[in-house]
Formats: sequence, structure tokens, C-alpha cells
Amino acid sequence: MATLLSFCTLWVVGALIRRSMGDMVWDFDTRAIHSGYTPDSDTGATNVPIYQSAGFAHDPDTLEAIFNGRQPGFYYSRTGNPTVAALEQRLTALEEGRGAVCVSSGMAAIMTVFCALAQSGDNAVVAKSLFGSTYYLFQGVIASMGIAVRFVDTTDVSAYAAAIDTRTRLVFLEAIGNPKLDVPDIRAIADVAHAHKIPLVVDTTFVTPYLAQSKALGIDVVTVATTKYLCGGGLAIGGAIIDTGVLNWASMAPKASPVLQTAIDKLGELGGLAAFKKVRGTTGNSLAVQNAFLTLKGIETLGLRMDRHCSNALAVATYLSQHPAVDCTQYPGLPNHANHAMATRQFSGQYGGMVTMRLGTKDKAYAFLNALNLIQCLVNLGDAKTLAVCPRRTIYRDLTDEQASEAGVYDDLIRLSVGLESESDLLADLTQALEAI
Repeated sequence: MATLLSFCTLWVVGALIRRSMGDMVWDFDTRAIHSGYTPDSDTGATNVPIYQSAGFAHDPDTLEAIFNGRQPGFYYSRTGNPTVAALEQRLTALEEGRGAVCVSSGMAAIMTVFCALAQSGDNAVVAKSLFGSTYYLFQGVIASMGIAVRFVDTTDVSAYAAAIDTRTRLVFLEAIGNPKLDVPDIRAIADVAHAHKIPLVVDTTFVTPYLAQSKALGIDVVTVATTKYLCGGGLAIGGAIIDTGVLNWASMAPKASPVLQTAIDKLGELGGLAAFKKVRGTTGNSLAVQNAFLTLKGIETLGLRMDRHCSNALAVATYLSQHPAVDCTQYPGLPNHANHAMATRQFSGQYGGMVTMRLGTKDKAYAFLNALNLIQCLVNLGDAKTLAVCPRRTIYRDLTDEQASEAGVYDDLIRLSVGLESESDLLADLTQALEAI
């Protein structure tokens, strides 16, 4: 069972979180600092150790018990590691969920979910507003596995319902579309998915658990690139899958894939997590231990950072929306954004750190990027630094013009990941760069 389980730690996650919380119900910022680890009883160390070990030694009987899920423990870091487990416990606490599975990147998280929930002949209903690499994953690797992806208009709830059939195994969307910045009605789409007894999977990278209460929105499975806001600082690649506890996995039968059904038969409500861990262990897309440690440290300041990202982004978007050189500015926090009311309702009155603008031509967009002094040109996001990129000929280079338009990507589009710098310094750099085009 441990090849499903090696997650011997899975059934103790709840106990560990409860132990760290005692009888207290902690607020988000406290959970971000304290959940998943208590000071070491031998040394008093308060930071999670970096268990930089490929394997873990036990006597033969104990190793057998761990391998077969009869006893908690670790035996090989591809299937489980104490540092990674601490991060999983912290993410579970932040989402108030059932459990988490950490993997090597955000893309690995999405791939793992698809491999666990679907097989050849199945299909998934997917919102059109997608990060470029996610789009390529669906059109390439996922399609080659015989899993059809049915793209629908991101904000049209009826389109999701119309696309679902008896072979649909999941609905997938981004909480805020990248880089279109459109905002779907997550609760309504969750109701559609649940009516068909299939999970709603949502990539919450742009909003994090600080802005989006996944359980309240009806999200069953969260995927997130921990590389971005959770870690912060552009330090470490990573990803995670969180089972929020909303879905009764047994209700998916007979729609469950063989991997998922086997896990459900053995572990019931933990079947989803077991299936994700099974895929992680057999494909080897494990999170690096050092990256888990860096992400744990980043999460401690997540709330503070997200507040600053959001306030800076609103200031930048407001400024750009009034600048004569800017043709169009998109930010869910602007009152004229088509989904402003939806974003306000879903994300606690804050709107994330991502802003886009259009400058009329590709030449103007490139001239703007070349004129920036403080803001850096690169494709990451969620960094402490403000970052800018023209995504059409980089991230979305292989899309047709029609596909790019549907994703909200144009030659003159600039995507800004607004960082933590002084607001006045950011606006000054934007001003001088706009004057240069």
C-alpha cells in the first residue's frame, strides 16, 4: 500500500496540525508561521530542518511496516521527505483542507492531477484563459495521452455545463486568467461540476490562499505554482496540489480512473491524495528538499507581501489607466473591469499583483521594456521585484493569432507582475519608460 501511501505521513497530518494549534483556531498569518512544525525537542530549533537525505534507515520490520502503510515514517525522498511533509502540512493548514502533495513545479502539479484523474478516452473541460505552458501541456502531452481537452469561454458558466459528458473527469480553470485577467464565477462553476459528480480543479497561483478561500468557493482540488507568491523572491521552483476536503471521492465512481479507484478502495476519503502521491512517486516529480525549505520560509510573510502586492498593483493600474500613452489597462481591481464585482466577492476585496496594458504596437511595447530602469524584463511572477514581459512572442509564441486573442494575448500587450518596491519609485520608472516610446 505504501507505493500508494508512502505517505505514511498523510493520516497524521491532521494530528500534527491540531497539535501545533492546540485548542486555538489560528488566523491566517499565524498558521502561515506556525503550522506544520513545532520546535525540535532535542535541540530547540524552531525552523524546519533540511533533511537532505535520499533514503532513511530502519530495521527490516519497521521498513516493511512503513512500506506497507502500517506505520508512519519515511524511506525514500522520492516518495516522501520530512521537510517536504512539513510544507504539505502548512499548505493544508492555510487551505483548511484534507491534505497536500508537493511536487517539482506548478506544471508538475497540473500534470499530476490529470494523470491521477483521467485516462485515454476521457476528457476535461478547461477554461480558455490559460498560462501559455499550461495550454501547451493540454494541446501536447495531455492530448497525446488520449485525454481530450474541451476549451470553453472562461466566464460563461453555461459553456461548462454544455461541454460535460459521461467521459468528463474534471473541470479546470485559473482563478484569475493569465494574462487575460478575467475572473470566472468559481462557485457557480463548482456547482456545475458537482452536479455531474466530477471535481473542480483551480489553479490559484495568482491569488494564493490568502485572497481565495477555496473551500468556501467550492473548489475540490487546488493546484499552485509555489514558485510565485508562496515562496516569493524568485528563489525556488515548486508546485503543490491541495485536496480541500470538499469532494467525497467515492461519489466519483464509476467515473474514477483506475489509479484513483484503487486509491479510493483502499483509503476512502484520502483516495484523491493517495492517487496524487502515487503519480508523484512513480513519475519522480518530487519537490527538491532545499526548495521546500525556502518555500516554508517564504510562506511566513505571505500575508504581508500579498497586501503590498495588491496595493502597489492597484496604484500602478490606476496610474496606467489614466496615462495617454496606454491604450488599455486590465486589472480586476479597477471599477471598469468587466469582472470587478466578481473579483471583489471572491477574493476578499483585493485583486492580486498582476496588471496588463496595451501600447498599440509591438515596437512600442519593446521600446517601453528597453526603457525601464527599475522594473526587470523576465517571465517569472510573484517576485519581490516588479517584472515585465511582452508575452505574445515569448510565453505564447506558438499560439495562432486566433488562439492568442482568445487568451487575451497581443503583440502590444505588456504583463506586469507588480512587486514590493516603493510605489513612488515604480510610478517614476513607468513614467520615464512611457515617455521614451
